[in-house]
Amino acid sequence: MKKICHMLCMTVCMAMLCCGCGSSSGKLETDSGSAELPEEHQTSSTGGHDITDTPYVGIVLKATDNPYFSLLKAGAEHEADLLGIQVMVVSPNHESNVEQQSDLVSTMANMAVDVIAVAPSNEEELTDALQQAEDNGKLILSVDTALEYEGSACYIGTDQYNAGYQQGQYAAKLVEQNDTASAVILRGPMEDKTHTLREYGIVDALEDGCVTVVSVEDCGCDEETAEQTMTELLEQHPEINVVCTTSDSMAVGAQRAIANAGKKDVHIVAFDGMQEAAELVRIGEIDAVFAQDPYEMGRLCVDYALKLYQGQEVEASVHTDVELITQGNAQAHIDEINRRLNQRGIK
Repeated sequence: MKKICHMLCMTVCMAMLCCGCGSSSGKLETDSGSAELPEEHQTSSTGGHDITDTPYVGIVLKATDNPYFSLLKAGAEHEADLLGIQVMVVSPNHESNVEQQSDLVSTMANMAVDVIAVAPSNEEELTDALQQAEDNGKLILSVDTALEYEGSACYIGTDQYNAGYQQGQYAAKLVEQNDTASAVILRGPMEDKTHTLREYGIVDALEDGCVTVVSVEDCGCDEETAEQTMTELLEQHPEINVVCTTSDSMAVGAQRAIANAGKKDVHIVAFDGMQEAAELVRIGEIDAVFAQDPYEMGRLCVDYALKLYQGQEVEASVHTDVELITQGNAQAHIDEINRRLNQRGIK
C-alpha cells in the first residue's frame, strides 16, 4: 500500500537587464531585494531585445550558493552561445529564499522575455507569479524540479523516483549480508517535490532489499544541520549501518558526524555528484554518489525553450541520466565537472 501511495504521489509530483546573445549581467531587482549574477557570469551586453526567430530566455534557478546550479547555468549559457540565443540566468542567493524566487519570476513576467524556465523551490509560492507570466504571454517550462502548474509545457531533469530507487538499491546491496540492516535518510525540504520523489524511491528500494528505514529527517540540504542530525541519530540508533541522502551537502555533513563518532561500518550513498562529495568518494570516505547531469539539463533547457518558441511539439518530460560514481571513476567525474565550469570561466 505504501508503494502504491508513493507512486500516486509521484504521478502528482510529475526569474532590469539588457542583453545580447549569450548570458546577461548585473542585478535583477525584486520586492524582496536584488539578485546579483556572480561576477564570473557577467558579460557585456549589446542592446535590447528584438523580435527575431530566436527567443529571449529567462531561467530562474534555486540558489547561487550551490555548485550544482552553477553547472546548470554553465550548460545553459554555453548552449545559448552556440545557438545565438539571448539568455539570462538568475536565482536567489539561498535555496530557502522562496519569496525572492517568486519575485524573480514575477519580475521576468514583466520583461521582454519569451520563455521562462523555472527550477521551483516551492511551487505554492510561485503560483501567482507563474499565472502572471502566462497571462503576459510567456511560455513556461521547468528544469531540475517538475512543476505541477498546468501552464508549464515541459519538464527537463532527472526521473527523480527512479534515480532514488537506483540509489536505494545500491545502498541495500552494500549490506545484503546483514539480516538486520537499518538505514536513515537525510532529505531536502519537505515542500520540495524533488526530494520527496527521491525519498520515495530510496525507501521503496531499501525495503525491497530488506533494509529497515528507522528514520527520515528533513535537513534542508544544509551541511551543518545534517551533521547535527546525524550525530543525534547515531546516539538514538547505534545500529544504523546505511545513510542515504537526497543531496551532496547532507552527505558531507553526515560523513563528518560518522567520522567524529568513530564509526567504521556505516555506509553513505549520496545524490547529486558535485566536487566535494565526489572527492570524498575518491578517498573512500563516502561509498558512492549518484550524479545528476545539471550541465545537460541547462543545455536542454535552452534547446527546448527554442522548440517551444518555434511552435514545435515537445515531450511533457525530458529525462537526463544519472551516473553511479564510485572510487574508480570519481577523479574522472571531478575532472569533467571542472572542465565544463572552466570553459565558462567559473572556478
